[in-house]
Amino acid sequence: MNGGPLTLMLLCAALTLPAGSLPAVCADVADSTAEKLTEAGFLNVRSASTDEFRAYSVETDFYKLPVEGLGAVRDMIERSAAGDMRPVKIVATMYDVPEVTMTYDPSSGLWNTTKRLDSSWDALRGGKKLNGSFGKVNILVYPQVSLMNLIINQVYQSLWQLSPALEVSLWPGMKFTYQIKFPIYNDGYGSLEDRIHPGMVSLSQRFRDPWNLNVFGKLTAGVFSGNCYGLALEMAYWFPNERFWVDTQLGLLANCYWEGFIFHYDRRPYFRWNIAANYYWPEQDTQFTLRAQRFLYGDYGLKYEMIRHFRRCSVGFYAEKSMNFDLNVGFRFQISLPPFRQKRYGYWPKISTSGQMGMSYNANNERTAYKEFRTEASDNIAGRNFFNPYYIDSKLR
Repeated sequence: MNGGPLTLMLLCAALTLPAGSLPAVCADVADSTAEKLTEAGFLNVRSASTDEFRAYSVETDFYKLPVEGLGAVRDMIERSAAGDMRPVKIVATMYDVPEVTMTYDPSSGLWNTTKRLDSSWDALRGGKKLNGSFGKVNILVYPQVSLMNLIINQVYQSLWQLSPALEVSLWPGMKFTYQIKFPIYNDGYGSLEDRIHPGMVSLSQRFRDPWNLNVFGKLTAGVFSGNCYGLALEMAYWFPNERFWVDTQLGLLANCYWEGFIFHYDRRPYFRWNIAANYYWPEQDTQFTLRAQRFLYGDYGLKYEMIRHFRRCSVGFYAEKSMNFDLNVGFRFQISLPPFRQKRYGYWPKISTSGQMGMSYNANNERTAYKEFRTEASDNIAGRNFFNPYYIDSKLR
C-alpha cells in the first residue's frame, strides 16, 4: 500500500490508537497539507493536529482578494479531509496577525466563519511557520482620479494621477508604506499637484488583544492623507453577534505638505477623533455606519454611510452634517483591478495594480469641511471589509 496523505487519513479515521498517539500520526497529514498550501503561494502557513481538530493558519498572497484565496484554501482542505471526521480550523491572518477563524464540519460539509479565536490558534501560534511574510515587498500602482465642479461653464475639473506605493511586510503586524504620486492631468488642483511628490509615508503596527476579546487595532506613525502627519490609533471591537461592531480613530496630528520632495510641516499639534457604530446586513452584504467625529478642519459632525459589498467592488452612499456647515451627500466606490492572481518569486518584489481603484463624489464640493485622513495607501471601504465573517461566508457559499 502506498504511504500517501490519503492512506494516512484513512488510517487516522479507522485505527483505534492509544491515547495521545492520534495527533502524532495525523500530524503527517497536516504537515503534507501545509506544504501544499505553501506551494500554492500562501504565506505564514502553520499546521497543528490534535484529537479534537486539524488546524492551519494561512495568509493570501497569490490571490489579490483574501476571500478568493480563502476559497482556494477551503477546496484544498475539503479534499484533504476525506475520511477524517475531525473538524478543520483555518485561521486567516494579515501580516501574521489573526483575523478570522473558519471551521469545517466534515459530517455536515458546512463552513462557518467568526472573528473569534479558539484553541486552534493556541495550537498554531508556536508552531513551525512556512513561507513567512517577513521582508516580502509589494509595489502596487494606485490609479487616482479626483473631480470637482466649481465652475459654472465647465462640467468638471479633474486630477488624474498614478500613485505607486512600496509596501514592505516586517515583523508580525508591522508594515512600511512609501508612496509616490505621478501627475498625469491636472485641471484646477494647484501647482503643487503638477510635480512628482511623495504621498503617504507610514509605519504601522497591527495587533489584536491577547485575551481573545475580539479587539483589533492598528498604531501608525507617518505622513497621512489630508496634508497631515503624526500618530494615529485605530481600534475596533466586534460584539458576540458579529453583525454589530464599533470602531474608532484617534489622531495626534499636525499640518504638512509636499513641494516636490521638500517636506514642509507645522509643529503645532492638534487632536482629531471619530467613533462609529456599524451593522452588517448579511442577506444583501450591505454595511450601515453612523459615525460621530471631529473632522480635520475642526468641525464637529455626524456621517452616515451605506455600503454594498460585492465580490470585486464596493459601492456606497453617504450623508454628513456638521455644526457649522450645510448637509452634504455623495457616493463612493472601490473596484478591484486585475490581475487577481499573481505568483511571487522568492523575495523579488511583486509588482501589480492596487487592490482597488476608488473615487468619491460630494454634492456640495466642500473644500474645507468634512475632511478626513487615511493612514495607509491601502486603506479603503473595500479593504476594511475583507475579513468580515458574514461577507466571507456569503461569497464562499
